[in-house]
Amino acid sequence: MASVPETVQVAVRIRPLSEQEQARGCQSVVTQPSPDGPRLVARDCEEFTFSEVFGPAASQAEVYERSVRRLVLKLFEGYNVCILAYGQTGSGKTYTIGTSFDGHLTADSGILPRALLDIFKVVNGAATLEPSEESDTSYRVVCSLMEIYQENVYDLFSHRTRYERLVGIRESSCGIIVPGLTEVPVSSAEETFRWLVRGASCRAMAPTSMNKESNRSHTIFTVMVRKRHRTDGDEKVTIAKLHFVDLAGSERTKKSHASGDRLRETIQINKALLALGNVISTLASIGAAPSSKSAKTTFVSYRDSKLTRLLQNSLGGNSITLMLACVSPANYNIEETLSTLRYADRALSIRNKPTKISSASSSSGSELERLSLTISQLRSQNEKLRRRISAELKASQDGGNGGGTLQSRNTKQLIAQNRTLHGQLQSTIETSTRNELRASIAENALGRMEPLVMIDPEPQRFDEEPQTVEELRLRCSEVLLRYRNEVEALQKRPTVSGKVAPLKYLNSV
Repeated sequence: MASVPETVQVAVRIRPLSEQEQARGCQSVVTQPSPDGPRLVARDCEEFTFSEVFGPAASQAEVYERSVRRLVLKLFEGYNVCILAYGQTGSGKTYTIGTSFDGHLTADSGILPRALLDIFKVVNGAATLEPSEESDTSYRVVCSLMEIYQENVYDLFSHRTRYERLVGIRESSCGIIVPGLTEVPVSSAEETFRWLVRGASCRAMAPTSMNKESNRSHTIFTVMVRKRHRTDGDEKVTIAKLHFVDLAGSERTKKSHASGDRLRETIQINKALLALGNVISTLASIGAAPSSKSAKTTFVSYRDSKLTRLLQNSLGGNSITLMLACVSPANYNIEETLSTLRYADRALSIRNKPTKISSASSSSGSELERLSLTISQLRSQNEKLRRRISAELKASQDGGNGGGTLQSRNTKQLIAQNRTLHGQLQSTIETSTRNELRASIAENALGRMEPLVMIDPEPQRFDEEPQTVEELRLRCSEVLLRYRNEVEALQKRPTVSGKVAPLKYLNSV
């Protein structure tokens, strides 16, 4: 195989003019003097030289075969590899990487599905690198997908809700790690395609005036290959990772007309890309004079953004890195194109230290395999437990809501019954009181009229004159008039219902 590059490799891809640019009457101001040469000229005044330059007519297969394939195969030698796409929005980064792959291989498929095909050709034995050494070698491949959206890292392979997909970033002795990130074991390219399509469908995307399918986050797809090699009773295990980084495109608000959520996304995207540009500039100055005293003491601000922290090993670390700078040739976007080309030119000076991952012995390799399997099992059990607890909690909440509704209904019925009984009780008390008053009036009237109408059993005294009939009638009329007034006063007394009670006994009295 070819030697390992010590500096960051930069390939520039010039996309064709879009229909929108052609309708606007834009002209192409980025040219390639030689069709297969590494030079290009922008605006007829600035010349750049890169590792590779692909013109508008270059196919996806040509880009992969000339720049990517040889780096992907370095994965099986134990080297970490990073391939990242950089450029303004709408410049063709996602198309080139292939993050929006739909599961069907065509001539337009990007470098990611093509790399997966080559990886599994080696893993499944369809292709061998060195037959004399690869005869007793086994592989285990796992993949993951995450996105950085507004400075939050999301696990796109997780089955959880959007908020529960949040993961953190930690630093360890072996570099930057993402605890809790879902790593899916895969055994074929087709299976990996399905996971890629599933995860890519969860990305944050939205249309803008510059790109109808604008990626609003930075996505990182990682393939980790664990290689176990046995020779003469000795066993060695090596682990290498391949990162595909699809950066969100930089954009100007006066062109994208972003507002609201799109504006906030634009601010965070440009902020992360600014931090990445500062890291590239710092590493480029160090790479230009690596032996100087200032280079050894220069501070690299990886912590300014989560994007730069995750790319720390790829920029200035032990990884083989390829930057795919995608640009628009239109004069309408010349300022953004020049900015991309200048950053890409600086990246050429970044020096990495690609090294093979230290091989593990037989015992440590077996222990590593056992621990990895244990972690996968525990994660699976944890996910099942979470689902069961969530289902039980939902069922209990539904039952509680149903019980609460029944209890509320019973309470309303009891309140209605109480009101009815209370009204009946008040009516009964009122009736009883009136009956008692009526009985009292009748008794008093009877007591006063009885001496007048009954024959006196005692003999009549001589000094008293006998009562005439008229006198007796007059006195009875006075008694009746007095008690009739009392009965009328009782009739006018209001009841509980607000009505006046009828006097049924007047005629009898």
